Amino acid sequence: SQQRQSRSSVKTMVDSSVHLEGLSNILTLGGMEIPARAKFVAKFVGSSLFSSITLGLVAGQTGAVFLSCGPLIPFMTGSCIGYAWGCIGYWRQCKNTAMTYAKKYPKILAHSLCTNMLVVPPKDLVLESRNSGSNETNDKSVDDRMTLDEWIIEGGIGRLSYAILAAQSCEEDINEMHKNERQKLVDIYSDGKE
Repeated sequence: SQQRQSRSSVKTMVDSSVHLEGLSNILTLGGMEIPARAKFVAKFVGSSLFSSITLGLVAGQTGAVFLSCGPLIPFMTGSCIGYAWGCIGYWRQCKNTAMTYAKKYPKILAHSLCTNMLVVPPKDLVLESRNSGSNETNDKSVDDRMTLDEWIIEGGIGRLSYAILAAQSCEEDINEMHKNERQKLVDIYSDGKE
């Protein structure tokens, strides 16, 4: 009984610390819901600004110490390169997340596409993970059909953009699933059942 009580208090502390992990979580805690587009813009600005300033300062310092041109031109050049690097890096990260969700959680991402982005995937898509091991995915007729990730890639930049926004919309739900799975594992270890 005392063990369960201490576990529940630890779980409560973990739950309360999770809610304070960023601006979006603080605003959500306050009752405001941040749209996926606003999250994308805020994270994009933060990522590109950080890399731009960091690379600009490093290049400016290098120019001031080692080059005869002074710090301004190297700073501006480094900032431009850092901005491009931050933009490309953030796009790749978002694309990888969206494609991972499309492969592992196709039903959740398809639902988010329909409800949040008003993009309706075709009804004949396979909305099961290929590695889920269900009988439906072993059927030959199902294997010939397109999966959600294939449909997104086939649609080009437009579908991919909507998939990225949909992935950001359902990110909290997927993180909650991961947290619940982790808590089940912790409970198994805490109870001494391995």
